[in-house]
Amino acid sequence: MDMKYCVAIMGSPQHPECEWSEENLAELWELGFRSIQLNIAWGDRPGDEPLNLEDVLELQEQEAKSRELAVHRREKIKERVRLCRQFGFRTILHFGAPYNGQEAYAGIPPRQCISDPGVVGRYRELLEELGRQIPGIDDILVYTYDQDAWLCSEFTGCLRCRGVALHNRLPGFLDALCGKWRQISPEGILWWEPWELSAGQVLKTVESLSGPNFGIMAHSNIGEVQKTRPSDLWLRNMAGLCGKKGIPLVVELFLAECSEETQPLSRVPAPGLTYSQIKAVTELEGVVGIKEYYGLLPGTNDPCLGMVGVMLENPGAGKDTCLWRLAEPYGKKAGDVVLFWKSVEEGYLLYPWDVSWFAREIGKADVDHGWGGAYIRGQQCDTPSWDSTRHGIFMKTDNGPSHPWMLEDVGLRCMMAAEVLRDASSRAACLAEEAEESRKVQFEEAAKSLEQFYRVCVSYALHLRETNVAMLLREDLRCGRNLQESLVAEMGELLAADEENQGYTGRVVNIASAWREDPVSWLHLYLLPVMEERLEKGAFTLTTR
Repeated sequence: MDMKYCVAIMGSPQHPECEWSEENLAELWELGFRSIQLNIAWGDRPGDEPLNLEDVLELQEQEAKSRELAVHRREKIKERVRLCRQFGFRTILHFGAPYNGQEAYAGIPPRQCISDPGVVGRYRELLEELGRQIPGIDDILVYTYDQDAWLCSEFTGCLRCRGVALHNRLPGFLDALCGKWRQISPEGILWWEPWELSAGQVLKTVESLSGPNFGIMAHSNIGEVQKTRPSDLWLRNMAGLCGKKGIPLVVELFLAECSEETQPLSRVPAPGLTYSQIKAVTELEGVVGIKEYYGLLPGTNDPCLGMVGVMLENPGAGKDTCLWRLAEPYGKKAGDVVLFWKSVEEGYLLYPWDVSWFAREIGKADVDHGWGGAYIRGQQCDTPSWDSTRHGIFMKTDNGPSHPWMLEDVGLRCMMAAEVLRDASSRAACLAEEAEESRKVQFEEAAKSLEQFYRVCVSYALHLRETNVAMLLREDLRCGRNLQESLVAEMGELLAADEENQGYTGRVVNIASAWREDPVSWLHLYLLPVMEERLEKGAFTLTTR
């Protein structure tokens, strides 16, 4: 792996305030990072971090307030460039192009179209302005979907693009930007992020791309960055194609404890998963480096981040060897710490990340799961990837009904994960009691995060099983049979477990009491099949919207 393409992000969407200090940069350098992204570049602009070129450039058409904000952001980026130069970091500015705002999420066609020569010319001019207003940036990373960028569909887009496949339109836009950036930064690279496109669109586009100043940064699978699924068939094909064409490929991973999968939980320490991600992608021919996707927090004793340094320092070492080296600072407790990390990893692997993109909202979920029938949330938005290849990564990419077997599958795995994560939380609490003061908070926060993780898993599992049991009992009512005694008893046990998991507070207490008083009436009120027009509001979970 080329060390200069080990790419960091300072701070994260959850913690955009992370300081760009000499101490934090020194830690990232010592770990082995040699490139750094200059902005967090997340959709909702946390901490007013820039997302598009228009966010950092003073432009004549801007209103006074926008110009003022652009000046402030630009000065922050210039100071970051200065600090990075001091250490020797290669710098990368990340932005979406062409800028089309949030309108596309509402079905409004893109305002700026890459088939319009005027739009292509404007973005070449914006790159010139970038080089003039913020000199010294080495590379740029361009998203052409998401990040407030959007591309026309050949099926529903503008008349310029109607019937013209994306792979026949996109290379020209990228070549135009790459040529201009080569003039501005002769040794620089335009990195393209082929996000939200189908596997076929990406691979056919890459076939038409080349050049010494062009590279690709890609998610670790076609559907997402996932700690547990870091290399799918699409990525392997991408790596082979990039290797054949001589295009450098950098793969994006979750290298830290906190990630988009578990935000806002602060500590989910599974450094073994960091090892497995890096190992899986760097063994692919054509991959020249790795990049953090969500964000890093130096100065927090993050063992997942520490694993990056251990692996770079000990290339070829096995996972257990790296875990033990990582645990050396814990002295006599090193063995207990390694076992703790392994238990977190085991629970993480058992959790059904593959069921839906919304499985990654584990840290935001409410253990009060809702009392409509459980169903698996699926599609998030309308893009080529969501409507095609993501089906190969996620079991559910639509919002239609879920088969009882799917509900059962997800529930069983959630409960298995919960059992292991509960043990991991207990281990963290024990380590916190015995840890020296400087490490106590680390384990206390881990215990708290893991407790929330396992409680949400239990909530999902109970809601899913309750829904299936209620369905079977209502079938008894429809057929004029007495309610099956074993299922009545099981529902009582499930609701009792739900009360316990929710701390015997909230509506679950009254709902469980109503079941005990009159099961037949209860079945006409709760866990009914959820139709789009009567989706329950309030609870946010994988199984309720």
